[in-house]
Amino acid sequence: MSAESKTSARPVKRFRVGFLSILQIIFVVLIFFGANFLSSQHHRPFDLSDDLGFTLSPSTQRYLASDAVAGREEPIQMIVAFRADSPFYDRIRPISEEYARLSNGKIKLRLIDPIRANDQAELIAAEFGLLFNQDMVIIDARSQEERDQADGKKLSPHVHIVKLEDMVAYETDASNQRRVKAFLGEDAVRAGLVGAIEGKPRRMWVLSDKSDLTSEESEGIWPVLSANLVSQNIVPERVQLAGVERIPDEIDAVAIIGAAYDLTPEELPVLEEYWNRPKSALLVTTGTREVPSRLRAFLRKHGVTPRDERVLSKKDGVIRTSVPARFTSGMEFTRDLWEKATLFEGTTKVLEVREGAEDLLNKRIAPYSLVEADMRFWGETKFPADDIEFNPEEDRKGPIPIAAAVLRGNANDDRVAAETSRMIVISNTAFLHPDNARQANFDFMASAANWLVGRESLAGAAPRNIRRHKLPILEPQVAYINRVNLLILPAALLLLGGLTWASRRS
Repeated sequence: MSAESKTSARPVKRFRVGFLSILQIIFVVLIFFGANFLSSQHHRPFDLSDDLGFTLSPSTQRYLASDAVAGREEPIQMIVAFRADSPFYDRIRPISEEYARLSNGKIKLRLIDPIRANDQAELIAAEFGLLFNQDMVIIDARSQEERDQADGKKLSPHVHIVKLEDMVAYETDASNQRRVKAFLGEDAVRAGLVGAIEGKPRRMWVLSDKSDLTSEESEGIWPVLSANLVSQNIVPERVQLAGVERIPDEIDAVAIIGAAYDLTPEELPVLEEYWNRPKSALLVTTGTREVPSRLRAFLRKHGVTPRDERVLSKKDGVIRTSVPARFTSGMEFTRDLWEKATLFEGTTKVLEVREGAEDLLNKRIAPYSLVEADMRFWGETKFPADDIEFNPEEDRKGPIPIAAAVLRGNANDDRVAAETSRMIVISNTAFLHPDNARQANFDFMASAANWLVGRESLAGAAPRNIRRHKLPILEPQVAYINRVNLLILPAALLLLGGLTWASRRS
């Protein structure tokens, strides 16, 4: 018998094993509940959708972190009154939850189904004087004092109703059927939030008697521009400068779109007087015509000179007038677009921007280039002409600025930075045409408008709205797909099954 077999077995310490097992179970339970508690208090959702359709845009996130929202003493009430069986409920719910989460408690979210929660819906309808005839989002930015004094008959300017029809864009197909084109939930809710907080929209005068808004080339531009501004809670008003002695103080910005008609000797002082006020804002875009002389002189005095030189290029004997461009870095309100590429179609003119000019700095005028054309493009002085070639003695070599900003005042002094005057000059208007729609250009336009009216927190990349896309499949391709689905795949599966059956029998 071996020595090992003679060794007596060691006694099992059952109490110790049992105690350690119980202790381990207790720790596992504590860790489980502790992890659940911590995750309930500190959690972060992740957007796993292909197009990040439930992630709020950088400009919306900045606005939620700005003083307009984060600096409020009383929270904003957001009531999402959507039917649970609505096809858009699963879209608006995560978006509204993101608004509430990123506001750090400044937005109190309430989700109700007006059909199932009929009693709650009646109370809300009585409070705001509403009729739930469609799904909607109610944004209430009133103070507690204003809520206490409300009578339910007149809707407060600090209450904004975003209806489902404001969130959905439709299109009519070839069979005359109306289909959903895009869901604009984040965009519509953000516009409603801004409107509720500010109480009234910003106002922009568009000088129609100086702009080109009715010609054949500009047809379709005004609806696009107007929709872009309204989505930023800026209301454009078409007015005539003729006969106006003074631009009212309540006007937040003045615009000339597609500059076509010159200022009269009586109108120029009116524009100059407005520009010389604190916090004034000007937007000028050039059109197909040469910029009128008095307006051109006014812009040149502030460091930006529109020149009657067409930006173009030539390759393989073909003249290219659609201008690839990039957004330059420097100005904070275009940060989300820095060094990104875009395309400006239509007529694009040359801008001469005197950045860093000492005589302008002495007057506290600072022009900056915002967009530059591709290096292969130049400013042609003889367009149109039969034979166009770059002439270094006459033409302007790239890179060529095609959009610029001007600051008047001491923007580096925080005490008076908010009083600076601001101007945007863009040497193209056709980029607003619906046929030339590009998201980067619309983001730029929206950022420029918000910067002009002093809303830097809303500048940047706009919401990426969820859209319905069509695959451009030709009829032969459809026939091939049908053959694969109806013949080839079933035949392949049948052959595979037969081989499997035969191998098992053998």
